[in-house]
Amino acid sequence: MKKAHTLLGFFAFIILCSFSLKNNDKGNFTIKGNLSGFEDNTKVLLLHAQSNSILDTAFIKNERFEFSGEIQTEPQNYVLYIPLKDNMKYTYLFMGDENITIKGGIEDFPDQLDIKGSEHHALKVAYDKQVSKYDQELMVFKNKMLKLQKENSWNDSLQKSYLGEEGILKKIDAKKTEIEKQFIAENINTFYGLQILYYKRASYSDRSLKRIFSKFNKNFQNTKNGKAIKAFLDNPEIKIGEKYIDFEALDREGNTTKLSKFFNNGKYVLLDFSTPTCSNSLKAVPMLQNLNKVYGQNIDIVTFYVEGKKDHFDYFSNPEKSP
Repeated sequence: MKKAHTLLGFFAFIILCSFSLKNNDKGNFTIKGNLSGFEDNTKVLLLHAQSNSILDTAFIKNERFEFSGEIQTEPQNYVLYIPLKDNMKYTYLFMGDENITIKGGIEDFPDQLDIKGSEHHALKVAYDKQVSKYDQELMVFKNKMLKLQKENSWNDSLQKSYLGEEGILKKIDAKKTEIEKQFIAENINTFYGLQILYYKRASYSDRSLKRIFSKFNKNFQNTKNGKAIKAFLDNPEIKIGEKYIDFEALDREGNTTKLSKFFNNGKYVLLDFSTPTCSNSLKAVPMLQNLNKVYGQNIDIVTFYVEGKKDHFDYFSNPEKSP
């Protein structure tokens, strides 16, 4: 990992993508759905996957619904989300301003729907097919590991067997990474190829990452994911004993504060990169609270909200509103 991530700790999940620049001109998208198994007037939401903000809302009638609108950025991940009384149905879409059709039934969620009309989403589907085998294997062994832990059968030998350098999970993940690197190499100058490169950036040496990133043209390099990869490359890994990277941000009172402010009392600092719209970030909250309870005399936990949305920050940083 790079920079502050190496030294301070990191809790975050930023689950995402592809497409040719000629189709990135501003326009309008439509999504026409034909879904069986749902009652009339069932609400359907189109959400931005990272922020959970609503892009459009529709209602199913005679098994049909329709979304329309405009996407202001390069293609990204969105969620087709259907809240039900005792359940929910969802699927991910990777799309720009395109005309898309979705067909299937309630039993086809989340991964068996027939989605057509998007070259960007088609590339996501191709990627998912290539890595699904490894994701399933990882899930099987993770569940076995959790079962052993719940049964209090976990020990150092099993820890090494599952999580060691030559452990089961490491070997499966290494095979998956090989497939992902091949996918990236075959999909240069696509948004989905760039997105996978962003998520797998730490799997490359700096030299290899520079080489593969240089194959993307300047327009792709100047996207959000491209700039993030460049920042990753421009900041070499911190070694133990070197100074952390200082930065400024607004605190809950709206004042500009430096990270270095928190190193004046002799405590360790755990820096938590988080967002209230990320389910894993929310799951980390009780863990952080427990760390604070047990080790609060020796550690300060500093949360940095990555989305830069003041309403989210105000809500989640105010104990009276959100205990």
